[in-house]
Amino acid sequence: MIQNWKRWGAIVLFFPFVLLSLELILRLSNPPALRYYRDVKLLHAYHPEYGVALEPNESRFVRHYADLWQGQFTTNSLGLRGLEEPVPGKPKLLCLGDSLVMGFGVSDEDTFCSRLGGFEENGMVYQSLNLGVDAYGSLGSFKRLKDMSTKIDNIQTVLFFISPNDFTMPEELRAQGILPDDENDALHENDPVWKQNFRIQFELTRISYLLQALKLAFEQTKVKVAQSKYLVSADTEQLTTSPLVYLRETFFLPVKQQKCEDSVTFVCPTPLQNLNVVCSDTPIDPSALEPLPETTTRAYDLMIQLSQEKGYRFVPVILPMQIEEVYCRQMGKFNALGTYALRAKLYLEKKGVKTLDILPYTDKMCGREFTYHGKTKKAGIQDYYIPGDGHLTQLGNLWAAESIRHALKEIK
Repeated sequence: MIQNWKRWGAIVLFFPFVLLSLELILRLSNPPALRYYRDVKLLHAYHPEYGVALEPNESRFVRHYADLWQGQFTTNSLGLRGLEEPVPGKPKLLCLGDSLVMGFGVSDEDTFCSRLGGFEENGMVYQSLNLGVDAYGSLGSFKRLKDMSTKIDNIQTVLFFISPNDFTMPEELRAQGILPDDENDALHENDPVWKQNFRIQFELTRISYLLQALKLAFEQTKVKVAQSKYLVSADTEQLTTSPLVYLRETFFLPVKQQKCEDSVTFVCPTPLQNLNVVCSDTPIDPSALEPLPETTTRAYDLMIQLSQEKGYRFVPVILPMQIEEVYCRQMGKFNALGTYALRAKLYLEKKGVKTLDILPYTDKMCGREFTYHGKTKKAGIQDYYIPGDGHLTQLGNLWAAESIRHALKEIK
């Protein structure tokens, strides 16, 4: 009997020992494949109102797991990106939005919001503060703005950057279970059980490296399974409807021969590598588009109302985030991915709010000279966006800051 108790006791103690050992191994080795996710996780903190915020007084050097970018990521005492604290009494310009605004892809001083610091208008010199947090939808942005409006004085202008991820999602991604941020908010906004579970898993994965690694593996497995199902479904449909096309595209892949002149001749607009972009000759009629979701319009209304109560200028900004849209613009044509901007602009204009459209400023992208790894080269569209990531490069952030400065001076 005593031997049985000893055996069961050893088994009970064995599993915690294994888990603790794995935790220590992960922390000591900090494997490159997981380091990026761990650093990003520790930059964030749970927030009871809008789920996730940035951890105050944090400083980490973040390197992308595929080496697409690296940079210093710092937060101030309010959990805003950058070391700079709000200066009492100084006019404030706030940048509000998701990861593009927060500035994944560059160091603190290179984000376009940081570069907007010192913007002068009507005799006022603004201090620019970055309220951006990755994965925020429209409702999360409103809650973030409402919270920070009680902690920052003399707010004069709020730039709210509208993201296509807020309320649109390509069908192939939707089929994989990936929903727009506003749709996710609508599903969980009034679900206390989900919120409690989210808080538990967020805090536990922040404490434990092992639990975070397990959660990441589980989520990536779900995505891979969904992707596989979608690809099988798409291939089956094509094989059934167009068997010859399927066989040609699957088994007869043309090899592109690079010509010598391709490496020395610069063309504007520069071709997009590995992308089959479809451009339209005619613009899309905004009135024919589906209206914005209720969660999105409610968030917009709340932000407009808050700006009226606080007495600052609320400026929604449409900053091109999709390389296909920029390419078609430079071809003098239009791309269907830009419909999100048309839908948002139509609703806001009906509310009497003018949007700041930065798309026309993409005309200045192609051919701009910049230095890369010590060499001067001319920029193509893809030099402004991190490949396969979508965030702005250092050059992209510089272009965005310059364009926003010019657009702000032109807006009436």
